[in-house]
Parts: sequence; structure tokens; C-alpha cells
Amino acid sequence: MLTVLTTVVGRDTVAELRRALIRIGFAAVAEAGCFALLVPLVGALFGRRFPETLWWAAAFAGASALAFGVERRAMQALRAQVTRVIAGLHRRLGEHLVALPLGWFRPANQDRVQRLLTSGATSLATVLSGIVAVNVRAGVLGASIVVVTAAVDPVVAAVGAVGLAILGIVHVGAGRILRGATAEAADVAEQIAADLVEFGQKQSVLRSCGRSSDVDGDLRRSIAVARRAGRRYFVRAIVGVTAFALGSAILLSSVIVAVALRVDAGTVRPAFGVALVLFAALLVDAVAALGRTSSMIWAAQADVAAMAEVLAARPLPEPARSAPIRGAGVEFDAVAFGYTPDSPVLDGVSFAVPTGGSCAIVGPSGSGKTTLVRLVARFFDVTAGSVRVGGSDVRGLRAADLNRQLAVVFQDVHLVDGTIRDNVTVGHGEVSDDRLDEVARRSRLDEVLEALPDGWDTPVGDRGTALSGGQRQRVSVARALLKDAPVVLLDEATSALDPENEQAVRAAFDELGPGRTRLIVAHRLSTVRDADVIVFLDGGRAAEIGTHDELLESGGRYAGFWAEHNRIPTGTDPDTDESRDAQIPTWTNPHAEELR
Repeated sequence: MLTVLTTVVGRDTVAELRRALIRIGFAAVAEAGCFALLVPLVGALFGRRFPETLWWAAAFAGASALAFGVERRAMQALRAQVTRVIAGLHRRLGEHLVALPLGWFRPANQDRVQRLLTSGATSLATVLSGIVAVNVRAGVLGASIVVVTAAVDPVVAAVGAVGLAILGIVHVGAGRILRGATAEAADVAEQIAADLVEFGQKQSVLRSCGRSSDVDGDLRRSIAVARRAGRRYFVRAIVGVTAFALGSAILLSSVIVAVALRVDAGTVRPAFGVALVLFAALLVDAVAALGRTSSMIWAAQADVAAMAEVLAARPLPEPARSAPIRGAGVEFDAVAFGYTPDSPVLDGVSFAVPTGGSCAIVGPSGSGKTTLVRLVARFFDVTAGSVRVGGSDVRGLRAADLNRQLAVVFQDVHLVDGTIRDNVTVGHGEVSDDRLDEVARRSRLDEVLEALPDGWDTPVGDRGTALSGGQRQRVSVARALLKDAPVVLLDEATSALDPENEQAVRAAFDELGPGRTRLIVAHRLSTVRDADVIVFLDGGRAAEIGTHDELLESGGRYAGFWAEHNRIPTGTDPDTDESRDAQIPTWTNPHAEELR
């Protein structure tokens, strides 16, 4: 585990941790030295040399106090070093995460990082400060007791050493069996937890279909798989624990028989025989710690391996200095991109939006609209071609400089677990009340704040769950307005909102427009008609580019799209509100989940 941990927190930190564990080993040697004093103590006691017995008893007590002090200092040093290891782990992961492309932060990766930084880090700290220390002590103490036993009688020590070796083989074998079962049980537990969450989320659908008392089929299957995995784990665990316990009993019995034979032969004095039996019991007790704690160590190893995997994710390369930024125009030059090499999403997309202009991106669901806009924010790097902001390729801009140019309002609004004020002012430090009132009014967030008893100090809950979809969108728009960036990337997510919220959010979107360059992924055709240029994506290509009137006049895909899905009857003006408010249809692409 320490080898893998080196890749996570660095060689120097792990070297300090090793030194702390070595001190634990020295404390175990000191403890074994105390047990060595039991040999003359028991000899004096059996020989009725009571004054000498008192002296040896005093020496044993003093040595035990010294060994206890050494062990306590070693444990304090270990815990301090473990605290530094965990702090270094958090720092290393934090520094790495901010360098990763935004596209890496899929929900699964977000959940994994959250678990590693909370329960994973806590588990690792517990293992390093307690369980690993216990195992180091057990190993060193066991070896030291064998050495002390050899000084009394080499034959008995040889029996103990052979038994210890056999027990070690049993432990390794049982560990391999249990390790696989542990990993399987962990995977199944994670899957059933996800299925339970999903089952809870779709209760409204199930109940509306009259299935309020039914358990979902997928959930039933997950429960059955979990039951079988749990059964396999416990069977293997029982086999491993039983084998280890049986081996420990055989070890102790073998040493006792050897001592009895040696005492009967007159080779070992009875007093020393008693001490040897005591050493055998201490030896078995020491190695028993290995069997009790192995599963926790394997779980911690899995967490460390997962941390190393996160750190192995490659950040996007950054230049030492950003290229010059002139204006706020956005250009796509023969852009190609795919999430995997054999699944292209965009192919040769080229168009430009001048500074202060607006561009609406429309097309069937799954055609790559959101992907195209996210390439501007450098969620990913293009496979071919280039995306330019202010005349410079986004790959030639440092992340901080690119982010200063962009204000982002996407469908999946992410809110931190804090107050509304925290979420609007994130990254800005102190903001005056007048400025906050202004962005609240322009984003229509003031209507939300007036309805909440705590106003700006209202908690939004984990990931904003305490707010509705429309309220989260208004917070996101307020955040973008406060940033006041020259380029706005807008993935307009109003189709799922009620009419009142939709109208308010669309009005808030309008506030983001004046004087800024806008790229808008359009879900409502009312957004499309007023754009300076419309790009119609189809199959990853820019099938048509032009203004609303130009594209209608050309009679191409966009015109058919507009006419068919506005359901315009003969003699009806296509510019009426009814037509403008029609929603763009949802054609299903087989790769829709990847694209969105």
C-alpha cells in the first residue's frame, strides 16, 4: 500500500511515514525485551529466590514502563505524520482536480472524488494510524519473541518459526480468496445504492402507473445479486477466519507439545518451559491481529488505488503565457471532435461570431449542440481544427485567462452546498449589497428572494436540491451577470419549466445579451429568430448557416424543421406567438447520452 501511496502524496511524505512506522517497530522490540526478562523472573520465582524475584520484578516493571513510553511517543509521531499524509492527499488531489478538463467531471467522477475525499480519506487515516501500526507491531513483536525463544531453547524456537511460516502461508492464501470477495461485495453495494436512489427518484412515475407496491425489476435483480455476493463473501470470510484460527491453535499446541517433550527429556528446566509457553501465547496473540484487520487494509488499498487512478487522469496542457486576446469574437475552424476515436460527434464545423454578435445553435437532439458550446469553455480539446476566442486558440490560453472571458449558463446548473449569496458571489469575495440587488433584479432572482424568509441567506441544499429548476436557473444567470464576462455561453434550459418560470428565466437570459458575444443552444424557436446567425447542426456537421429569414427562404432543413414542428396551418402567419413558442423536436440519436 505504501508503494501506491507514494504516487498519491509523494516520495518524501511516504518516507516520513515509513520512519514513523519503524519507530513502532523499535517499540515492539522494546516490548519483546520486557518479555525476555520474564525468563530470569520465572526462574527465580520457581527457585524460591524471593529477594532476587523482587529485583527481577522491579526490572520488568521499569522496562515495561520504558517500552510503554517509547510506544506512546512512536504512536504520537505516527498520528502526526498520518495527519500530514491526509493533508497532503487533499492538497494533491485538489491541485490536480483544478487542472483537469471540465469534461472529466461527469457525475460518476464527482461522486467518486467526493467519496475518496471524505470516507476514503477517513478510512485511510484509520488504517495508517491504527491498523497498519498494529500489524507492524505484531510482525516485529512476533519475530522478536521467536528470537527470545531461541535464546532459551533453539528447538522450541524452530517449531514456533515453522508454525509461524505455515500460518503466514495460510493468511496469504485466505487473503487472496477474501480480497476478491471484498472487491465484488463493494462493487455490488455501490450498484445497489445507485439502484435504490434511482428507484426512489422514479416513485412518482411508478405510482402514477399504478405500481405503488411493486418493486422495480432492476432493483429486484440488484438485490438478488447483492444477496449472492454477500453469501459468497461470508462463506469465504468464514473459511479464511476458520483456517487462520485453526492454524493459530495448531501453532500454540505444537509449541506446547515441544516444550513438554523438552522438559520431559530434561533439556529445558520447568521454569523455562513455563516462560516458553507464555511466549508461544504472546506470539499467537500478536499474529492474530493480522487476521482481524486484513479486510480493512485491503479496503484502504482499494481507496489508495482509486486515488492514484484519479491522479493519473491527464490534465489539459497549458501554455506558460496566454496568447493575446483581441475582442470577444468566437470562431470555429474545421472543428472535429469525438468522445472516443471511433465515434465522431462533430466533423468539420466552421463558422464565426463577431464581437457582440449572437449565434443560435439548433438541430436534432444528439446532434452535438451542447458539445460544440462546451468546446469553447475547453471542457475537452478538439480532435482537429481549432476553437478561437478573441482571435486566439483556446489551447493557447491559460485556464484562468479563458475563464475570465466566459460566463456560462448551462442546463445542468451546479450549486454548492451553501446559501444563495454564496452561490451567486462564488469566486468574487466581498460584493456590495447594491451590486447584488442589481444582478438580482436583472436576473429576476429578486422575485425568488422575496418569497423566501431568509432571502440571500437561504440554504440551497446539496447540489441546489432545496430550489426548483427555475430558481436554480435564476441563480445561475445572476452569477453570470455578476461576472460580467464578454462572452456568454447559454444552454437555454427552459423547456422543462412552468410558463411563469420560463417567462422569467427567458427575460433573465435577455439581460445577458447587450454588448456581449452570445452562443445559445436553442431549445425554443423564439430564441432562434432574433439571433444574428443560426447554425443548424445535423450529424455533427454545420448543415446550414444563416439568419432566420435566409434559412426559411432557402427552404432547406431548417425551414422544414421550422414548418413541421410549428405545425403551421395554411394561411397562418409563422411569426405569431403560437409559432414562435413551439419547441424544437427531439429526434433520438443513439449516442445522445454521450453528446449531452
